[in-house]
Amino acid sequence: MKKYILIAIAGVALFAVIKGSPLYCRSSERLSDYDTLFSEGQKSKSADTSSYAHFLMGNVLDNESKFEQGIEEYKKALQQDPKSSTINTSIALDYIRLNKSEEAAKYLNIAIESDPSDANARFTLALLYTIQKKFDKAAEQYEEIVKRDPHDIKALASLADLYVVQQKIEEAAKVYEDILKEGKESALIHFTLGIFYTKLGKYDDALTHFDTAVKLNPDYAEARLSRAIIWELKGDYAKAIEDYKKTLEAEPLNTRIYSLLAHAYYRAGKPDDAISTYKLIVSLAPDKIEGYLELAYVYLNEKKPDEALALLDKAVAIKDEPRASLAYIVKGMAYSQKKMTKEALGSYKRAVELAPKDSDGYFYLASAYESAGEKALAIEELKKAIELNPKHADALNFLGYMYAEDGTNLDEAITLIKRALDLSPDNGAYIDSLGWAYYKKGMTDEAITQLEKAITAYGKDSILYDHLGDAYYKKGLTAKAEDVWKKSLELKADQPSIKEKLEKLKKTGK
Repeated sequence: MKKYILIAIAGVALFAVIKGSPLYCRSSERLSDYDTLFSEGQKSKSADTSSYAHFLMGNVLDNESKFEQGIEEYKKALQQDPKSSTINTSIALDYIRLNKSEEAAKYLNIAIESDPSDANARFTLALLYTIQKKFDKAAEQYEEIVKRDPHDIKALASLADLYVVQQKIEEAAKVYEDILKEGKESALIHFTLGIFYTKLGKYDDALTHFDTAVKLNPDYAEARLSRAIIWELKGDYAKAIEDYKKTLEAEPLNTRIYSLLAHAYYRAGKPDDAISTYKLIVSLAPDKIEGYLELAYVYLNEKKPDEALALLDKAVAIKDEPRASLAYIVKGMAYSQKKMTKEALGSYKRAVELAPKDSDGYFYLASAYESAGEKALAIEELKKAIELNPKHADALNFLGYMYAEDGTNLDEAITLIKRALDLSPDNGAYIDSLGWAYYKKGMTDEAITQLEKAITAYGKDSILYDHLGDAYYKKGLTAKAEDVWKKSLELKADQPSIKEKLEKLKKTGK
């Protein structure tokens, strides 16, 4: 099935790293924690006065960033106390600052061997492993610290950081739940847990934590916005709209929030409210193209191409706009909606001129050529799109479908469509394309399997029913063919070819 990229309001992605927070900075950024730890005068366990003097001098030199001299002083202290975990860790930390990982690891291993319970040594070794991107090994050190002291908040937070870096979101969430059990409740922790559970698709849990974050801090805008997005994901647009409006009370000029509000209005079936909100965004930021494009998408969805074109003329006039090519693509869509193929071609060609490495421009140019009956040119542009972006699923499917329609290059058509399905396995249009290619290749059973699956995945569509009817008829299942062809006509009455097929069945009884 030929299927262009659908015009739609942009979706909302929710998963942010809250940098700079006390509990959510990566372990590789925690060097200052260790600087503070040692500059505050950590005491050597040695009772030897000379050893302690050298240790203190090492601290002084570290504070002056004279790390090589600091190492020399620590080594002198080590002569009197060679198994001191504190001194060995201090030496290791200076080697880390000097980017000498091998030497640092040597002294840290001595420190931990001498005192396995020394959390500072394990923290420093975890830091070293994190710098080396050996996240599993770093996590082992934090896990050992927590095993010995389940109440060590710093180790728990660092462990959660590492899990996030490794995309082990479920493990990170568990650690933060453990932090809550330690009585360290805060809006930030609940917000972070909300982010984790959103990433895991556990929207009810996410909502619970965003709710708590907002209750603990009613001015926590990001938590309120995140809660609104969850409400949208759950289909409760009224509550999402309420949260967006509440946030705007504190930030009345924030166009990002207005965009989210407009999106919610549209999904709630309130296009007029969405349009008025997008118009406000354009008035607040007339030099930003996003508002124009989002409003244009709504106009096109509402079958108002003239309004979209008037708006897009203003968008392409914005100076030095790096995404002007996208505005020309949307202009092409508007012209296509008005059946103005020549003008659509001109817009898509301009988009390609402005962004010659953007595969979407070539894809839409191909669609316009195909609509104009210029199949050879359409195929040429689709090949360019795929060359630029081998994972352009729509281009792969479109080219495969064109081959299938013509009954040419059927093996290549099947390969192309399968590549599209690898990228989007549940796409009903792609499944239909595969079934149609099988049909053209004479693989009727395989075609029926895919075409029936396509209707389940895509829903009621006149083309899908037409294709399935052809496959049933070829298999000799005339009653089934008649049934689905009639369904196709119910969805789209103006189909002379299907009427002819049904008339033939009536006359022949086959």
